[in-house]
Amino acid sequence: MSLDLPAGRRIAVVGPSGAGKSTLAAVLTGAVRPTSGRVELGDRELSAYTEQQLPRAVGGLLAEAYVFHATVRENLLLGRAAADDDELAAATAAAGLLDWVRAQPAGWDTLVGEEGGQLSGGQRQRLALARALLAAPPVLVLDEPTEGLDPTAADAVLASALAATPTGHSVLLISHRLSGLAELDEIVVLDGGRVIQRGRHTDLVAAPGWYRDQWLLQEAAERGYLALAP
Repeated sequence: MSLDLPAGRRIAVVGPSGAGKSTLAAVLTGAVRPTSGRVELGDRELSAYTEQQLPRAVGGLLAEAYVFHATVRENLLLGRAAADDDELAAATAAAGLLDWVRAQPAGWDTLVGEEGGQLSGGQRQRLALARALLAAPPVLVLDEPTEGLDPTAADAVLASALAATPTGHSVLLISHRLSGLAELDEIVVLDGGRVIQRGRHTDLVAAPGWYRDQWLLQEAAERGYLALAP
């Protein structure tokens, strides 16, 4: 496959389970070294960056995002150690977690437990997303950032996370949900490690193929979910 992500461009990568989406994210962030082909960041191969340089240039939220047995503040400061409380508040607000933090008696000093065991799955995901937004690398990779959230919350968090990304920074979003992708510059559909479709949301829903079929299925399922919600 060939993928270009110039400064400021926002791309979504979608496709069935096992298509290679998370592997792509791991390759782009240097977690997995490719056995062939080239991955370049700026004018250098990714492998030329040191372990200290790479996370400052490209990073974000991967499929196995880890939450440490520490406070909310300490988990967030792993993204940017010098961040102040206003910056922590902005990042957690964008991730949809600020109201929860403010409701805790200990606030930023709330312990999240071993592997985030004191949090729900959705809260752990939001905390990891807030940490990624706080780090704000020039190339931000988000692998399923709204995993574990209901459809309405997922759409709101995705929109606010994209809005919080600094102008000129690139975003590669990996998602199984197709809602909320209409404003992105391009959507790439993977299957079996290969690109089978690519284009804007409006183009893909108008053309026969995996994207339109999945869009119609998800729309029907979410209408049913919202109808059953109290």
